Amino acid sequence: MQRPIVEKHYRYALYHPFSEAISSMITELPSKILSAICFNVPLYFMTNLRREAGPFFIFFLFSFTCTFTMSMIFRTIAQGSRSIQQALTPAAVLILGLVIYTGFVLPTRSMQGWLRWINYIDPIAYAYESLVANEFSGRKFPCTQFVPMGLPYMDASPAQRACATSGALPGQDYIDGDFYINNLYGYYHSHLWR
Repeated sequence: MQRPIVEKHYRYALYHPFSEAISSMITELPSKILSAICFNVPLYFMTNLRREAGPFFIFFLFSFTCTFTMSMIFRTIAQGSRSIQQALTPAAVLILGLVIYTGFVLPTRSMQGWLRWINYIDPIAYAYESLVANEFSGRKFPCTQFVPMGLPYMDASPAQRACATSGALPGQDYIDGDFYINNLYGYYHSHLWR
């Protein structure tokens, strides 16, 4: 929407469009920080994620970085189009592709080989993997249901049964968070700062 004004100022040699882009990014930063605080802090505590300082600040940092990155991607799309209508179509297709190829809706192992590259360039995928690894790593979740189940198996030894959740090992009455995300999603805690 500011393009006609910026182009007019450029024609009059008042300032370069690059300086306007940098200044608009800087002036939008306080509102982005405020909205990140107002959205992410309640979200973090309402969903009862880890109540520790380190995981909270990692969550906040990656959420804010992902917001800022997506803002720059949309700014780039807007720069390459002449009107709002021309910018909305590629932005909608891009955001849909980025969300689908994050790794949650369509797990990484189920992605078609010729479209797997989308996951490699997807900034949301890297943030999502880091947030999942941040939350699950180093935790043990108690089992609520075991296999085999029923009255005849109540007295079975722990080595003869397993938790009924994906990623459980036989004989354990808990699920290891690291093993769970490694087995189910292919995520690793070593990829946290990737």
